[in-house]
Amino acid sequence: MMALDPTPNRPWWKEPMVWMVIGLPAIAVVGSFTSYYFAARDPDGLVKADFRKEGFAVMAPSSAADKAAAALGLSARLITRNGQMELVLRGHLTSNPPRLALNIVHPSRENQDIHILLAHSRELSYIAPAPDLGSGKRILVLEPEDRAWRITGQWTAPFSGMTELVAGASKPSTHP
Repeated sequence: MMALDPTPNRPWWKEPMVWMVIGLPAIAVVGSFTSYYFAARDPDGLVKADFRKEGFAVMAPSSAADKAAAALGLSARLITRNGQMELVLRGHLTSNPPRLALNIVHPSRENQDIHILLAHSRELSYIAPAPDLGSGKRILVLEPEDRAWRITGQWTAPFSGMTELVAGASKPSTHP
């Protein structure tokens, strides 16, 4: 009588245990390189050092410019329509600045920040073309060229409608 050999003579690549021993670590290595590729291709930006988190809003800290705006009772209403931004400034200014700088700040991606110079159009009204930003929350920072004061607000892009900008000591109100 012939004795049966308990180990069949199959090639190693046909053994399921070999593929588990080799395959699982290989999948982990491929997955880690894939994760590294996506992380290196589009790294997260750092939140700016001079910003603080208040609730779910990232805002610039209160500064002398914010206090100066509060003392002047400054606020602004920003309206966009037909591809144009119009900003109406309110407060007790001694003279109207010829231009205002509007910084549209992405909370975490500095490469998506936009700086716009608003030209004086009439009284306390300033205009500029409205930028196309895609979607997402933005922080608005308005200041004159000499940076004597600063007022802030928030807006969820795409821009449409109206929002209020107020002195940094107060909380900005948003009206999408």
